[in-house]
Amino acid sequence: MTKPISKKPAELTRRDVLIQTTLGTAGLVVAGLGISEARATNASVLKRQPTPQCVETEDNILGPFYRDGAPFRTILASPDEGQPLVIDGTVYGPDCAPLPGALVDVWHANDSGVYDLTSPDYLWRGRMLAMDDGSYHFETILPGWYRSGPDFRPRHIHYKVSQDGFLPLTTQLYFEGDPYIKIDPYVRASLIIPLTQIDDVWYGTFDIVLGQAPAR
Repeated sequence: MTKPISKKPAELTRRDVLIQTTLGTAGLVVAGLGISEARATNASVLKRQPTPQCVETEDNILGPFYRDGAPFRTILASPDEGQPLVIDGTVYGPDCAPLPGALVDVWHANDSGVYDLTSPDYLWRGRMLAMDDGSYHFETILPGWYRSGPDFRPRHIHYKVSQDGFLPLTTQLYFEGDPYIKIDPYVRASLIIPLTQIDDVWYGTFDIVLGQAPAR
């Protein structure tokens, strides 16, 4: 049974980490405030916005390792399986309105770069529905590198995102500073996010903008 990285997703998300970092929360923590107190101090001051002009998120290859029917869950791996990673974000439409109920389907390799293609447990895979404010959240581990032809693919997480009335999206998430990003033919700059490490856990935010489907 997988163990959660945090007690509750609401206790500390990457969105909060961004707020804290931008406004100097590290200094508040050093000064004696805990993470929760520092977050409360700053959360009302800065609200993170979606991509500029809510530009549609770029698509990316599906890859050969997709499996339909992953279970609905937000904990995809135990922290002892690798480097713990927490990803959150918000699904938006092109008008910058959040899309509650959007289906977010994610999958990735394990710490050794291996995908689970046969297990009934659907390891390192999961589906989730965006909350009322369009947000989503999952806890997992950093995927490992694996060889694709002569080179290694950078660490990445696959996404399929859909909502009625909007164009379905297949894309991938990459991480800033990965040594294989520059040589990978599939990477798009808009799909690369920074990670922040707190204790032994990495945090990142990946917001998604779906295009409007043509009127029927």
